[in-house]
Amino acid sequence: MARSNLLDKGKKPPETTPTDFLATILEDIIATASMPYDQWDRLNESPFVPLEIRNSAEGRFRVTQVGVDAAHKLTRQTWENNAGYRQTFKRAEFDKRSFTAIGDTILQSPRHVENGTITEIDGRFYQLLAADYEINLDRLVKDALVDLDRHIPCQLFHSSQEVAAFSVGPVEFRPRAAWIERYVTDPLVLTYVRKVESGELRIGELRSQSSARPAERELFTASVIARWLGGFEWIATVAMVGHEVNQSHHKASIIVGLAIDVVGLRFQLDQARRFTKAGRQHLFAEDRLATTKDGAFVHGWGAEMAGLGSAPGALSAKMAAERPFFDAAGKLLGIYLESRQTGPAPHLVERWANALYWMGEARREASDFMAVVNYGCAADGLSGAGGVAKVMVAFAQAALNPKAEPAFNEAVATAVHRVYREGRNKLAHGESSGLFEDLAEIRSIGDTLLVSLFDVATLELAKALEQRPQVFEVDEKAAYRALLARLATP
Repeated sequence: MARSNLLDKGKKPPETTPTDFLATILEDIIATASMPYDQWDRLNESPFVPLEIRNSAEGRFRVTQVGVDAAHKLTRQTWENNAGYRQTFKRAEFDKRSFTAIGDTILQSPRHVENGTITEIDGRFYQLLAADYEINLDRLVKDALVDLDRHIPCQLFHSSQEVAAFSVGPVEFRPRAAWIERYVTDPLVLTYVRKVESGELRIGELRSQSSARPAERELFTASVIARWLGGFEWIATVAMVGHEVNQSHHKASIIVGLAIDVVGLRFQLDQARRFTKAGRQHLFAEDRLATTKDGAFVHGWGAEMAGLGSAPGALSAKMAAERPFFDAAGKLLGIYLESRQTGPAPHLVERWANALYWMGEARREASDFMAVVNYGCAADGLSGAGGVAKVMVAFAQAALNPKAEPAFNEAVATAVHRVYREGRNKLAHGESSGLFEDLAEIRSIGDTLLVSLFDVATLELAKALEQRPQVFEVDEKAAYRALLARLATP
């Protein structure tokens, strides 16, 4: 079979443009408009997905699957070509606004003919429609972007520790009482919340009062706050600027999680696992029931409790002493959040944040099998090794042994090989069947290795932001060479 001319010449087919998609949509709308309703309705294979494109005026244009497909393709192309949309919107919410922008564009289209701008429906007409689509979409997108302080309940330290409020970059952590005093500013709402906090009023009673007196919005607001606080003793707050509301919560939850993982880096594994936030399910409490072969019931109960305690006040002093590390990590987290408004963060910061997420997942993971894989991913990401164990080893040796002592270098290399080559690679590629195997030793090595690497790399990256910000602007490989040289300097 002969190949087409395009294939013979090694050329790619031309990309479909917004003007092409809008031409298809408008032609489909015109063709569908003349169809009897029953004929159009029979074209729809799903009664739950109508073949129509709506506009802001609460109107709708009937289309066939051809028009719907073209609208989806235009929406996807626009989404993929604009990093700002991808950062500030959840995809489903963006799709709704894109379809509405298309509907508004079609609704406004006659004006290009009626006011004498053009004399016939040609390519220039569809170029004007494409410009209208961009304007309409930009308007609808901007209308959806809001500035919010997002609040995420957490379990960090027991109240007996008297740990003061602190921050990790853009994330502020406040004890429950301090958060209430800061954010519950309406006096009447505050009165009701305080009554619940003191035990004078139960949440159920407050909700009943709210239902019985719907005109008193303060009762409803207090009920929402009291229920939302739940049993959490800490609240994390992060300002999310210019995001669609669903994406705002999604990104805030991830940023808060990273900040909690930063705090966890200053504690041992069994302690760090007890730092949690709303929505994380790695801690549990459950009743357990079994029966013996003779039919007898065996009952048990297990729990992993959130939050960290110690001798009264002991952790308050520790948190104060860890301030330099939290400040350094906070600088990186702040740059990450700010950069992610419009696209990726600077490469070294992006690597650090993603590796931190892998690290946190490893520490929370109940399965040794997955924890070891996650530690390996964290080591790979933080070092910029791209899966090359030799590069990972060089990075770890420079960070942990700047004097290049031979015996210590060998120990570092062994740790990296066990976590990455024997651990992550063999487990992820199926060479080792580790799901029910005892991998506690490799897991422990992985945790020690990564905590040590983050201790050094976090401080060094924060210092580079202040002293040599240009290292974040050069090619990633060159940036890692510069970082490696700084790490290797005693």
